Amino acid sequence: MRNGTPIGFDRKVELAWLDAVAGQVAAGASEDAVRLHLWQVLDGAVAGRGSHSARGKTVTVLTHIWSRVPQKARKLRDRAVRLVNEVRSDRRIALHWAMALATYPFFTDVATVVGRLLHLQGNVTLAQVTRRLVELWGERSTMTRAAQRVVRSMVQWGVLKDTAQRGVYECGGARVETAGPLALVLLEALLLGTGSEAMAFDQAVRHPALFPFRLNLTTHDLRGAPQFRLYRQGLYVDVVRLAEGPNR
Repeated sequence: MRNGTPIGFDRKVELAWLDAVAGQVAAGASEDAVRLHLWQVLDGAVAGRGSHSARGKTVTVLTHIWSRVPQKARKLRDRAVRLVNEVRSDRRIALHWAMALATYPFFTDVATVVGRLLHLQGNVTLAQVTRRLVELWGERSTMTRAAQRVVRSMVQWGVLKDTAQRGVYECGGARVETAGPLALVLLEALLLGTGSEAMAFDQAVRHPALFPFRLNLTTHDLRGAPQFRLYRQGLYVDVVRLAEGPNR
């Protein structure tokens, strides 16, 4: 149970807005400059003038993902920022997904529940997602609305799609192929977002929270990445964990 952990990600977020904030951070803009730019980007799209308005809350979610990130995610953010202008636009969703996983536990749990249900039954309902989240987060007055907004964000990003039945969703399309630094960013974000000290490598690269992606990684790739430590458990299981110290 995530007692006392704020939900945080409680706004519908569009992909273009994530591109905007990531682009500003990649260009070296200050946190204040990023917020000002986002206020302008959202003008006319999200209502409100003050920090507690819908627009102010959306700006807060966006900056928490890419700009004013938690301490634990700053090294990951720095690695992700270096890739913003290198990856193809259709694969930039992997960077946004990684940063959302690493900065919002609620997003991680929604993604995990959605990914698991898609694997088991081929679709997912908002009611199913909400019931599972209540088990993890407890009864909260804002739970249903926040879950709906995260799911609607996933639809806008193209990783989920609506069906003829309201409140029922299917996978949005083919999984995005990732390899090299992009796949490593997703793996690092998964370990941060789930709070896992260690995870079996095969389990990690197929984790339901990464359902929109296919990680083309081998254990050899991890041995060359200083942010990870890899060790063998038993005869056949390779286990990955995050490195400690300056690499993190």
